[in-house]
Amino acid sequence: MIPAPGGTLSLASGRRLSFDDAGDPSGRPVFFLHGCPGSRLSRHPDDAIAGRAGVRLISVDRPGYGNSDADPASDEVTQADDVVALADHLGVDRFAVIAWSSGGPTALALAAEHPNRIGAVAIAAGQPELLADPGAQSPAAFARMSSEFVAAPGISYELAMEAAVEGWDDASLAELTSVDGAHERLALSLAAAVEHGLSGVEGDLRAMATPWRFDLASISVPVVLWYGTKDPIYPPDVGRALAARIPSARLEIVDGATHLVVYTHWMKLLDCVAQQLDLEEPSCP
Repeated sequence: MIPAPGGTLSLASGRRLSFDDAGDPSGRPVFFLHGCPGSRLSRHPDDAIAGRAGVRLISVDRPGYGNSDADPASDEVTQADDVVALADHLGVDRFAVIAWSSGGPTALALAAEHPNRIGAVAIAAGQPELLADPGAQSPAAFARMSSEFVAAPGISYELAMEAAVEGWDDASLAELTSVDGAHERLALSLAAAVEHGLSGVEGDLRAMATPWRFDLASISVPVVLWYGTKDPIYPPDVGRALAARIPSARLEIVDGATHLVVYTHWMKLLDCVAQQLDLEEPSCP
């Protein structure tokens, strides 16, 4: 059973933007941006961790995923604008962002386009600008889903449990099983992601092959990039290349971690960005 969203915002365009609002309601606001394919449910399965960290965790269904309407014109900049509109709706002025995988470019667009609103950004296994990175894998590789999954929007939970681990290597599977509820949460997230079709996946695949229209060199917001040495999708060299282009970036290479570093280091990610919201000159971690 897919949990109900925390809320749905009607944007100025008429599109719906779905989100969950968890953790500490009076805590420091942190937005979570999921990867591809994914949804607001891709976050760590234990929302109590955010509460203990003093974080109000706002997880967003990016366009075309979950209960958010598709946007044919969607890219990282328009998605960043959606997040700011949601922050306005929730009465949140300054906030931090945690992004995973294909959510990373939107987090960077937020830092570049809305620096007055962003206190800090942490990106776990973030996607590079593929056309600028000839060493990266092809866009289709990142969907990581079985042929049955692609062909069947509205998949069952049982099929989602299978699709959630499709293609993972042994190191990744070991990390997944090390986090209680992570496999089940990924399955719920995948089922939610395609509940209303595959437009979110299709939009992400288009974006993966399109140059970013924001300037990494303009980013002054503190950005911490987390990459695992055993990540088969975005290895540390991807983080090194990104860090070299972002003046305010700090690179954390996590020995032994995989693409699931967002789960195994969730508390550190939360602390990293939440603490920076309290500092005039942030330093993280």
